[in-house]
Amino acid sequence: AVVSTQSTGGLRMVCPICGLSTPKPDMSAHFESCLEKELESKPLQTTCTMIYTLNKDEDKLAIGVKTLVFFVQNVIKSPDEEKYKKIRVNNAGVQKKIMPLVGGVEFLEIAGFTRIADDTDGEEYFIMLATPTMDHLNLCIETLQNSKRMSPTLDRDVKVLQPSASSQRYELSTDFYRVTKEDLMAEQRRRAEEAERGDMLRTKAMRDKDAGVGMRIYHYSIIRIRFPDGIILQGTFSAHATVESIFKFVESSLRHPVAFTLITPGCPPLKRDSTLLKAAGLVPSGLLNLSTSERTEFTLLSDELVCKLSDL
Repeated sequence: AVVSTQSTGGLRMVCPICGLSTPKPDMSAHFESCLEKELESKPLQTTCTMIYTLNKDEDKLAIGVKTLVFFVQNVIKSPDEEKYKKIRVNNAGVQKKIMPLVGGVEFLEIAGFTRIADDTDGEEYFIMLATPTMDHLNLCIETLQNSKRMSPTLDRDVKVLQPSASSQRYELSTDFYRVTKEDLMAEQRRRAEEAERGDMLRTKAMRDKDAGVGMRIYHYSIIRIRFPDGIILQGTFSAHATVESIFKFVESSLRHPVAFTLITPGCPPLKRDSTLLKAAGLVPSGLLNLSTSERTEFTLLSDELVCKLSDL
């Protein structure tokens, strides 16, 4: 498949808070800015979301959350015990589990603790000067335990292209294969899980083939669908998206429902199923021809998309 450089550009992500599409390299800063703005109106909920979202090490996150819950539960179980309302900041456990945790200190403050320097020993403490209601403390624990990591989603970055003779080859943005430490850890976990589930049932040839695939790890793919009139519909997909998602993408782009098949040049029609794009050979890019018995003098694409038509 050939895709022109100007039509790929860099990847864009959609912020789950404000819905704005932003270049992938800028999304981290934009996302954190949106979370900080949310703190004003939803301090507890946003702080808990920040804890899960901005702390990338899963093990340290789990330990940090467990420790925060422990501190608050102590007060709930023994509201009259002053020792549970005073936490030394320089305590080894606090320094290791709470202080490096993004949002950890803020959570303690929302729960009712105040960071204060003690003149008698020169130490700093998180002290609960007044015991909050049990409802508030229980809400803090419940919100923290039920919060989840919030992540930007891939912008499909839909383009409608009119082929031209001047565009024959392409270069993908480095975003398509840039690998971060977190990406590598996630890929290792995924491969370990897959190996545990199916290694006993796989032949040596199959394992060797898998080992050779992905020497360069691609996370995304440019998929193009060429319509009978020559117009090309382009979208960006995750490498772990399914063939089914391409069919849905096409359906959502049509002027009206039409029966169609998608064919990779020189291959049988694609089966509409849950096969991953990687397994279907559609990563880092793929060109599919749309075939249909529908005959019309107008393009099959919706008017909204036709307005986006640009030269390839």
